[in-house]
Amino acid sequence: MEARDILRQSPLFADIAEAAIEALAAHARLIDVRSGAQVVARGSMPDHVYIVATGRLRAMLADGRIAGTIPRLWPSGEISAVLGEPHTADVYAIRDSVLVELPTAALLHTMGQFPESMLRLTRLIVQRLRQNAGRQALAAVRQRGTIAVVPATPDMPARQIAERLCRHLGAGARLVCAATVDAELDGACSALREHDDAEAERRLTEYLNALEVQDTQIVYLAERADAWARRCIAQADRVLVVSEAGRVLADEAMLDLLRDSQSRAPVDLLMIRPDGAPAPTVLDWRSRCGAGAHYYLRLDRETDFARLARQLSGRGVGLVLGGGGARGFAHLGLFRALQELGIPVDVTGGSSMGAFLAGLLACGRSVDDIRMIARDTFVTHNYLNDYVLPTISLIRGRKFARHLHEIFGEQMIEELRLPYFCVATNLTRGAAAVRDRGPLYLWIATSMAVPGVAPPVAYNGELYADGAVINSLPTDVMRGLERGPVIASDVSTEGGIAAQGVAGPDPEAVFRLRGEEAPRLLSILFRTATLTSESGVAQRAASADVYLRMPVTRIGMFDWKRMDEIVERGYQHAMQQLQGQREKLFAI
Repeated sequence: MEARDILRQSPLFADIAEAAIEALAAHARLIDVRSGAQVVARGSMPDHVYIVATGRLRAMLADGRIAGTIPRLWPSGEISAVLGEPHTADVYAIRDSVLVELPTAALLHTMGQFPESMLRLTRLIVQRLRQNAGRQALAAVRQRGTIAVVPATPDMPARQIAERLCRHLGAGARLVCAATVDAELDGACSALREHDDAEAERRLTEYLNALEVQDTQIVYLAERADAWARRCIAQADRVLVVSEAGRVLADEAMLDLLRDSQSRAPVDLLMIRPDGAPAPTVLDWRSRCGAGAHYYLRLDRETDFARLARQLSGRGVGLVLGGGGARGFAHLGLFRALQELGIPVDVTGGSSMGAFLAGLLACGRSVDDIRMIARDTFVTHNYLNDYVLPTISLIRGRKFARHLHEIFGEQMIEELRLPYFCVATNLTRGAAAVRDRGPLYLWIATSMAVPGVAPPVAYNGELYADGAVINSLPTDVMRGLERGPVIASDVSTEGGIAAQGVAGPDPEAVFRLRGEEAPRLLSILFRTATLTSESGVAQRAASADVYLRMPVTRIGMFDWKRMDEIVERGYQHAMQQLQGQREKLFAI
């Protein structure tokens, strides 16, 4: 591996003159960076530009948010270098990496000697700045990063899971374990296990780096806590820890090794969980592993491995459902269209009415069942009529919460096989609150608690209400999960309530208005509560890969009796918009 070859392959230097590449290569050098090491400090001046030869970097903002992931061949620091401004983020190595280090002065001097190349470079940087941030994130996730599969305890079937995962990742996936490396390198891994062998270490490093340079998905397998497991974790862009539902951790050797590695690679928990088995300890396991997410696997279900592979490779479909009262019935039409078109849903979430319907989908209910439950809840019966003296709200909300409890039972969000989240509004802090754990029925009820209509929910000394107050279409939350393309179903309407034909100003005109156009108390309350959220819909829609603005104009928030009409509208629109999108969706 040479610096000039990496420079040639990097998109940053695509199509620039070969003489310019040679001039840059004369000043470039390869450097090794250990997992967790800082490459760039926020606020520092850009002395160097870095290109990832092997490995992966992560940029972190001052508030701890992830600014971006930098995979193989992508640059870091090039924008600050060209602008001559301090770095805006800290950059760390997620795993052991090899970088091309290029002095900024040499870059600018060389580009000055080749004006056409400088113009080309500037255009590429401008294009990257203009590119939709969601598309940038998705492209980074879809870069073929390395995966390490390690067992929480030695008796976990890590090999079986790694082999099946490889099959579903596709023909380009390759399983690498200690035995295969020993066969290739005359026992290099065995030499490392027995004693500190510098020569074996060098050969192993060169061999693994050469593997990763190929356009191949590498899945490293470690079956016990040893030197090879340490190497797998150091080489991994993502670590998968295999455990089993209900298992009590007795041997912590592997988790100790993972903690001691100081790797910044994201850790996910793979929990083997047969049908009907509870998973009461999943959050404890996540805490022990330092896992940011978990996936449930049934060893007899290939569909579980297919869904896992899609999400790990950035091809998991995330479905976001917006809030909008009765207009949310249009989501039911979308469910039917997705089913008929064979588009799988791998993770789902929403606000308000979207939270309710996404919750039913996450519970594994069929499309027909969901429609029946929605009809029973909002059309056949009225669970929103336990009116109280309106000192806090119009209704007590007890009947509706009790009904949701009957639907969802004691199901906990973290135990759902289909990953799910809902959004509530923290009225105390004036901020969105994403709920991905806790009682499903209770957080759905909270996400649907329109201020003024239903009372806010108290939790840890703070008050929570309808998620649509702050974020009625949480595509930003879904994008942050980094699972793949995002489909967003928006049932908000432009314009909202109005007083048609009244010139005014007339403070009593609303009392004289009649018909469908006349504003009602509940509509006024909901419109007032969600003004802030609706002002940001355009920005959140832009971060979706497929955005469906459902045809729900002239549908009132509480037009429950028009359910069949709304469902059909949603279905026809979704079929029209999604026809022919399946292949494009997975190619985004």
